[in-house]
Amino acid sequence: MRSALFVDFDNVFTGLSRLGPSYAEAFARQPTRWLDWLVQTLARPPGAEGSSQRRVLVRRCYLNPEPYKRFRIGFSRAGFEIVDCPPMTAAGKTSTDIHMVLDIIDVLQSATRYDEFIVFSADADFTPVLRKLRREDRRTTVFAAGATSASYDASADLIIDAEAFLREALGVQDGEPDLAASSLDSVMAQAEAVVWRVMDRAEQPVPLPALTKALAVQVPELPLSDWAGKGTFLALLKSLPLDPLRIDRELNALVDPRRMPRAAPAGASAAAGPASAATGPFTAHPPTAPRPAVGFSPLHPPLPAGEAGGHGPMLAQLSRLIVEEVAAAEAPIPAARLAQIARARLPGIEVHWLGHGSWKKLLDALALPGVQIVWQALVGYALDPARHSLPGLATEPAHPLRASVAPLLDAVGLPALKPAQYRAQLEGLAQALSLQPYSLGAVTQAMHEHCQRQQQPVSRDQCLRLLRTLVFHGFAPEAGPHGFEDLVALTCGVILSACAREGVKVEDSDRAALIAWMTGAG
Repeated sequence: MRSALFVDFDNVFTGLSRLGPSYAEAFARQPTRWLDWLVQTLARPPGAEGSSQRRVLVRRCYLNPEPYKRFRIGFSRAGFEIVDCPPMTAAGKTSTDIHMVLDIIDVLQSATRYDEFIVFSADADFTPVLRKLRREDRRTTVFAAGATSASYDASADLIIDAEAFLREALGVQDGEPDLAASSLDSVMAQAEAVVWRVMDRAEQPVPLPALTKALAVQVPELPLSDWAGKGTFLALLKSLPLDPLRIDRELNALVDPRRMPRAAPAGASAAAGPASAATGPFTAHPPTAPRPAVGFSPLHPPLPAGEAGGHGPMLAQLSRLIVEEVAAAEAPIPAARLAQIARARLPGIEVHWLGHGSWKKLLDALALPGVQIVWQALVGYALDPARHSLPGLATEPAHPLRASVAPLLDAVGLPALKPAQYRAQLEGLAQALSLQPYSLGAVTQAMHEHCQRQQQPVSRDQCLRLLRTLVFHGFAPEAGPHGFEDLVALTCGVILSACAREGVKVEDSDRAALIAWMTGAG
């Protein structure tokens, strides 16, 4: 699938900075990492024809050269054309949107047919060009690090999930990327896991330059820490417990002598002599099984034979598996149990879950005959609606204020959680900000833990979604103390502003219902 990528750098960098400076820095300094995620992992937009992998043929980054010139080198090395967009007005307004729209139209009308246009921006000014691309039967994918309008979202075929981008593309797990928070032992453990994962999946000796790149991309702390204090990549490699692997000097590759023939690796000369030049052995304990990844986003493995163009064959196997399991079951099957069955029957499926990022998202994307996926109280089930029921999870009577509040929450993209659940989240947010410096990962974890203590089933992702919505609409968590009442007023204000932007009519009774909902009094 031929793709063209257009990055509004200023817009994305500013939006990610609101979540935390480290997120913006990771985006700006590691474009190769998230570009690899786009190509290898991100699901293709609905309706994309064929099964081929993305090929990002056009890569353009538009930035203000004055404040952001230090980031040019990373994008240049990732193969981007950099378009300088200096301020054109006294207020600092740049011409990025005009440049991007004109370039998108040029690419659309070029002799090469591009199947997908990827836009990194939250600027609603791109809505008309997204609609034009749809009229021309092109697929559109959008990443927005900021508040967006419903019309902008609806104009795109695929919206990149912000949480998935932070965790998978940027490598953020439980907090912001922070070198000081990762000890050298942890960094070396991650490096060891990457090496074993690469070698376990390789059929031939792995070239050392490719291994160097894999380590730098998957464990970005390594080059920042002078290769975990070892000085060089080779010194780091020799310090890891990798016996019986060997470094073959003639091939300039890492070799597993137990199963790899001494042949030139991909991209290496096949003219190497017959005598082995392998060094070794590495000092440590030999592995008895493939080493699991530890605390990092796994290296993107090549797809199994026959699936190089996509996930179609494994997706079809999974669909048949679920339909057969549900048909044979006397009761609804918990989603967690289905995940165990899928991992056992389809090895490797858990690596990015066929491009969906999580088991839940993969299940929700399936259209299975005779099978319904139901999520209640954060627990999922697969069932046959004609034979199965969930008596223990009967639907509760509708809350009397839900009819008033649900459309308001929908306007800003928030779920219609219960009043007590919103109160618990805002209480947890106020408490977290009063006890510790702002960090997106730490604060959302504290919110989630507070909800659990209050016996309110709110996931960490839901806490992250609420906080991200507030931040993208102007909330500055680090600006000062924020009491519970202040956060209720702020949240209601953000929701009502979104309603005004989207044209949702709000009566006085709706405002009162919203306040009652957020305070848990409803």
